Amino acid sequence: MFPEKLDRESLKFLDSIIENIPHMIFIKDAKDLRFVRFNKAGEELLGYTRQELIGKNDYDFFPKEEADFFTSKDRTVLEGKKLVDISEEPIHTRFKGTRILHTKKIPILDEEGNPRYLLGISEDITNTQSAQMELIKNREALARYNVEKEQMEVFTYLASHDLQEPLQKIISFSELLKAHKGGNLDTKARDYLERMQNSARRMTQLVQALLNLSRITTKKPYLETVDLRRVLDEVLSDLEIRLEKTGARVESDTLSAVRADRSQMYQLFQNLISNALKFRTKGVTPSLSIASRLLENGSIEIRFQDNGIGFEEKELGRIFKPFERLHGWGEYEGSGIGLAICQRIVLRHGGQITARSAPGQGSTFVVTLPTGIESRIEPQTVDSHEK
Repeated sequence: MFPEKLDRESLKFLDSIIENIPHMIFIKDAKDLRFVRFNKAGEELLGYTRQELIGKNDYDFFPKEEADFFTSKDRTVLEGKKLVDISEEPIHTRFKGTRILHTKKIPILDEEGNPRYLLGISEDITNTQSAQMELIKNREALARYNVEKEQMEVFTYLASHDLQEPLQKIISFSELLKAHKGGNLDTKARDYLERMQNSARRMTQLVQALLNLSRITTKKPYLETVDLRRVLDEVLSDLEIRLEKTGARVESDTLSAVRADRSQMYQLFQNLISNALKFRTKGVTPSLSIASRLLENGSIEIRFQDNGIGFEEKELGRIFKPFERLHGWGEYEGSGIGLAICQRIVLRHGGQITARSAPGQGSTFVVTLPTGIESRIEPQTVDSHEK
């Protein structure tokens, strides 16, 4: 009695395992390939109860072409007496439409080695396959985008480069015309000539800015250890005349060294500081505070906080786009591409840039860069009046 009780308990335990496995498990008899066992996951997948399935075969539930495929694989398993792994097979269900299964079919042999049953284990991989297909499509789309982007950047660079020569000729010949015939021109003609020169100069400025943007995008950064304190000192030295003219005060605390392209770090600092000087509040002495701190992830965060005119934060998405201006061309100088260059530099270094602002309350540009090194530079305050 004890062995019989143990066998019943073992069978009950095995039955419980099969019933609760999350994949469809079915058993067919080897002779007629009729279902003799189905678990709960199989019922839920196909939409039929086991009472409906037991004693029936594939032709009772699935299209003939589909049933032919299932039956052919079953015969292969039984004749070969070995497992067959079907990586993908479609199956029509009652309520879930067509699903894709990964099925393994295994022959169950009797004591004499002849097939008695066929065991099937099927995993529904429809969602996984859809996600993989979507991932492949996204990768292909990204690859096409990168190729098109690279081609456009090369075209932009070449076009901008080739535009410089005719623009310089326009400026040069207009200067010659003004020098040789300026005295003979009437007021309207001189006005036309002046407008032509101003437009050519502005176009030259735009082309040069576009070239700078293209170089940053296409040229791989030359990474080295860059002392941002020295970069700041150089920028302030080069902007000395503008700083003295505006009376601006620039203060900074600790600046970490980073592994970056030195020339691009210079341009980043120059553009952000120039931006603060350009968009200053009338009648107010410009003030810029540059503060930094190391983040837990090893990156450095640098904040450029000014007391300028500020802007509506809803315009944040526009200010980093090339040639996007929140003000008219005549209100403030510049090409409208400086912040776009800043964003490209930061992104090329694996960082991020954003801004916080409000009209009349100044702006704070926040740059996050991976340092790539451990060293720190001692804090120091720089006053433009002392430069």
